[in-house]
Amino acid sequence: MYLKRLLPLVFLFIFSTLFAEDSSIKFKLYGFVRNDFYYNSRVNQESLDGLFYIYPKAVELNSTNQDKNAVPQAEMLSIASRVGFDITGSSIFGASSSAKIEADFAGFSTNYYVLRIRQAYAKLNWKNTELLVGQTWHPLFGSVMPTVLSLNTGAPYQPFNRSPQVRVKQILNSNISLTAAAIYQMQYTSQGPLGASASYIKNAIVPNLFIGTEYKSNHWTSGACIDLKTIKPSVEEITSVSAEIYTQYINPVLQVKAKALWGQNLSDHQILSGYGVSGINPSNGAATYTNFNAITSWLNVVYGTKWQVGAFIGLSKNMGTSSSLLAASDGKFTVYGCGYTDSSQQLLDRLIRLSPQISYNLPNFRLGLELDYSTALYGTVQNSGLVSSPYKVDNKRIVATMSYIF
Repeated sequence: MYLKRLLPLVFLFIFSTLFAEDSSIKFKLYGFVRNDFYYNSRVNQESLDGLFYIYPKAVELNSTNQDKNAVPQAEMLSIASRVGFDITGSSIFGASSSAKIEADFAGFSTNYYVLRIRQAYAKLNWKNTELLVGQTWHPLFGSVMPTVLSLNTGAPYQPFNRSPQVRVKQILNSNISLTAAAIYQMQYTSQGPLGASASYIKNAIVPNLFIGTEYKSNHWTSGACIDLKTIKPSVEEITSVSAEIYTQYINPVLQVKAKALWGQNLSDHQILSGYGVSGINPSNGAATYTNFNAITSWLNVVYGTKWQVGAFIGLSKNMGTSSSLLAASDGKFTVYGCGYTDSSQQLLDRLIRLSPQISYNLPNFRLGLELDYSTALYGTVQNSGLVSSPYKVDNKRIVATMSYIF
């Protein structure tokens, strides 16, 4: 127990010792101490003890015919506090070299005192080419993400995923670049018969492949990309395709950002989608699968510097499956992904979020308040992947945050 509590100090000591021995290596310590208080009007799909909010849970009736998820909750946590090092070193293969290692105290399950790797990569930069190897944000997260106070950074409307990858960025001219990446999974994993697991992409051998192009100027950033992923949940594989477009305009006082994503099987990004059993392969008796298709989009506007006000609007919609789902002998469908409850056959069909915010910002300090009104529509899944008899549940959330930034 005492050793685990000393881990952050050991972490800092190792780095300071290593860099003291090599004068060509320079490093910069950064991070923040963050405290969050939140209130929810009902029980939600979430992680980190509710700090990472995703969407309201469906109605689940108890023995007295009451919705057991219609329970308000409140909590205060400091586990989002973060520490990291940006590192620069000598030239390697004619390229400038750098690295990053970043961790927080979110841990795993309820072990919040355990340091958790967020990012850990090395990078080589030539004149027009950048090579990154290691764990960082998935390219679908991208260079355009919402400016919000909540730790979820706009999820489940904005893709949220950090994964091990090899990524190459080629600068074509002063404004346009091309990025390609090969990605595997670690902390953010696909759903399947074993639950959430990295084994499905490991068994498929082929990594998640990404290619995208981006335009960047003084105020504008815009881009488009395609993502291809193959997983092997059992004997049979399933391949999914996703496409994304995004844009943002930023000046010293105004930020306007937007993103739209059509995707298949993006549960590893906290996105409303997944896949289901569509049939049985007659040659081996194994289940075959079909993708759920989903559209998600968001718009974010923020104004101000010292005092900032803003709003985030998000919309996600289930568009059904590419092929019909296969019902078992008991009439039930087998589905893996976000927003599905197997026992009740309930499927999340639509999500809407509106969240205004206000914050007070100093160079090393931030106070913020965010209100979040989220509506989820659930229904009974059909063989088309759509739902019947949809009904609505709402969650009203308040987030108050204070950060000391260094």
